[in-house]
Amino acid sequence: MPQFICFLEPTRPDLPENLSTEESAAIEAHFKYYQKLLDMGSLHIAGRTHEPPYIGILIYEAPTKEDAISIAAQDPAITKGILKARVQVFETALQAT
Repeated sequence: MPQFICFLEPTRPDLPENLSTEESAAIEAHFKYYQKLLDMGSLHIAGRTHEPPYIGILIYEAPTKEDAISIAAQDPAITKGILKARVQVFETALQAT
C-alpha cells in the first residue's frame, strides 16, 4: 500500500507552549486518533520536534493520496484549527529492522 508523509504545523506561533484547555483536549484527542491508526497497522511513525519551528511528522499508509489527505483532515487538532497539515507521497528508502 502507498505510504504518505504528513507534516503538521501549529496554526499559531506560541503553540505548543501556551495551550488553552480546549486546545489541550483537542491535542489529547489528536494523540488518541493516531494511536488508533497505529493499532490498525497503518501508522508507521509519529513524532514532533521539541524546539521551534514545531513540526509534527507522521508516516502512514493509505490506498490513495485523497484517502491520506482525508486521514489528516479528520485529525481532531486539525478540525479544531489548532494544527494544519500537508500530505505528500512518501517512499521508504532505508529502514532499521
